[in-house]
Amino acid sequence: MWFNYSFYNIVLKESANFVYLYNSYSGALCKLEKAIHSQILNEEIDDNIKCEYFEQLLNQGFIKPVDLNEYNRIILNERIAILSNPQNTLSYVIAPTLACNLNCDYCFESGYRNNSIVNDAKIIEIADYILSRINAEVKTINVGWFGGEPLVAYNQILKFSNYIIPKLREKEVSFSSSMITNGVLLSKDKVKALAEQCNLKRVQITVDGTKNVYCARKHATPNQFDTLLKNIKEASNFIKISIRLNCDKNNFDDLKAVANKIIEQCDNKKNLSIYLAKLIDYMGCGGDQFFSQDAFDNKRIDFDKYICELLGKPYEPNIYKYRKSFCGLFKLNNHVIGPNGELYKCEHHVGQAEKVIGDIKYGLNYNDTFMRFLENKPLEMCKKCKIFPICLGGCPAQKFDLPQGESCFYSEFYIKKLFDRFIND
Repeated sequence: MWFNYSFYNIVLKESANFVYLYNSYSGALCKLEKAIHSQILNEEIDDNIKCEYFEQLLNQGFIKPVDLNEYNRIILNERIAILSNPQNTLSYVIAPTLACNLNCDYCFESGYRNNSIVNDAKIIEIADYILSRINAEVKTINVGWFGGEPLVAYNQILKFSNYIIPKLREKEVSFSSSMITNGVLLSKDKVKALAEQCNLKRVQITVDGTKNVYCARKHATPNQFDTLLKNIKEASNFIKISIRLNCDKNNFDDLKAVANKIIEQCDNKKNLSIYLAKLIDYMGCGGDQFFSQDAFDNKRIDFDKYICELLGKPYEPNIYKYRKSFCGLFKLNNHVIGPNGELYKCEHHVGQAEKVIGDIKYGLNYNDTFMRFLENKPLEMCKKCKIFPICLGGCPAQKFDLPQGESCFYSEFYIKKLFDRFIND
């Protein structure tokens, strides 16, 4: 049988005698003699090749059967992952309101926000809808609270949780929740109640910089910024806090200062994580303040190291590996639920009538928006990309929604930089 070089091999480094390879499908890393690398790179080989680790090269994906179509294998596995019923977990994002107490310049809901809040009857209907979808295999329900600002609907979140959790307990199904919030309304009393009554395990809070930068970009008051910092400190004593630092070229230089301030004030640093997030041009303004993926990746490794130093922990970045679907919401049976019981495939679509894919009363409507997510046709540039197994063409919603069509989440440069610490001659 004949074999050839995997398209998804990435040369990390070359020395006088060796080539360091990473395969983005298998996640394997190897140090290979240059002569062997040259042979498998430039010609087809058979299993009689004089190489004592031929089987390892094959099993780890650095070589593959000549007739094996690597791209089609990924696409098929993705389709199976999307359409398969979950074995034991159902996940939902619930947006109980489109109202927000801030007004971020870059908000992707700009033009769609309103003051609607789910009423008491509808929040129970949403709970009943989720309960109706539980079968004998389901053992866990995960809910992510979203908005608008979900804490504007704090009372409805408590009502939902106090209704559904006892019923799930009767079915021997566990329940946990998370939340994406701006944090200004996340007082000590609220976070304590959410942790105890709603099994809230983690919140993500977006911070855009120190006081002046934060207030300008979010149209917040100085008092709201001070309240936010106090809330982060107190909440970290109860739950995991993930601080998302949204950045572009205009605020990047300010982010180390605010990260330092947040870390310095928190007593329970074990519950705290901080990461950079590249701002996306959802409004299509085409300004030069937005980072390209390569430029962003060039900055975030050093930034991540800096954060680890502040937190007093070693820098141990995740080595990205092949995944069968881009995110949990991409799967057939996971949905986003809006304040009126409408269904979406992505939280970024809440409030957009043209992106509704059904409702909790009548189910899915199988429209073109829904089918586009299931089909998720990769862009031509993605098909030719060596890190496609890691990225899978990026976020489907971004690919559909952004005027420029950008959907990249990683760069080959970033992958190579992550492996620097493993490579020694």
